[in-house]
Amino acid sequence: MGSEILTVIPLHQRPDLIEACADLINQEWKRSQASRIHSLQKSSDDFPVCLVLIKTQRTEDSSEGKVAKTQCQLIGHARLSRVVNQSKSLFVESVVVSKELRGKGHGRKLMEATENYAKLRGFRHLYLTTHDKQHFYTHLGYSLSEPVQSAGAMTSFVSMEFLKIFCAAPQQMKVSSLESRMPNHGLSSFSDGPVVAGSVSPPSSVDHLNPVVLPPPPPPPPHVPSSSSKFYLNSINPLPPPPFPPSLEVSQQINLCSQSVLYGQISGLQKEKSIEQTLLETPYRDVKGLPIFWMKKSI
Repeated sequence: MGSEILTVIPLHQRPDLIEACADLINQEWKRSQASRIHSLQKSSDDFPVCLVLIKTQRTEDSSEGKVAKTQCQLIGHARLSRVVNQSKSLFVESVVVSKELRGKGHGRKLMEATENYAKLRGFRHLYLTTHDKQHFYTHLGYSLSEPVQSAGAMTSFVSMEFLKIFCAAPQQMKVSSLESRMPNHGLSSFSDGPVVAGSVSPPSSVDHLNPVVLPPPPPPPPHVPSSSSKFYLNSINPLPPPPFPPSLEVSQQINLCSQSVLYGQISGLQKEKSIEQTLLETPYRDVKGLPIFWMKKSI
């Protein structure tokens, strides 16, 4: 006779499983063995914490009723990290189940146990990202969300207070700073508010454009004595006459063209940012440029 028990425990309570856990994660995401083991060794109760789903099978001797053999099998792994500026939130990552054991409900059990662990620690929200398992997480109660900043393994050597200072959301860029970096081609000045895609109006009319003001002509050549004036004037090249000022119509066309290019660029940003995240499409990308879905669950 025998019995099977599924449990989820922190990896740092079972350091003998670190190497097997590194092999399991590398099945899904390739990385050097030494680097993976080094990352798993950072697991602690202070986060990040690596949770492992293990199956313990006990075989008893029917004649004497004593435990004859105990086998432990690693099934899955998940890591929990703190979320910057959200004291009641955790970020779930590196969720993986052994390939030969998939399709048996182990992924659901791993996630449910991970949620219970986070809830017992006093957390109320879980975030995660996925490339193609958004429907699976939807069935577990997750919904689409905005991106957050995961502290990852940095909390093992940097305090959360320090991360909050350097991971704060940057202020929106002012249009004045953008205008100061651009060459002035007669563009009408922008407003002093923040740059928001779609908030810049297209050029309305040419009545508000200022004509180009030309610099004064160069001074006349110096006076030459009369005795050598003929030879002197013949030996130098006369200065070219100043260029004729462009007509008001030409300058207005140049200004309109420059403003149209700028407005078109901002409109392009607006079109890109207008893509809404759904279960089929996402505007977000990972570090490799692949589409990624952000999800959240309240526990």
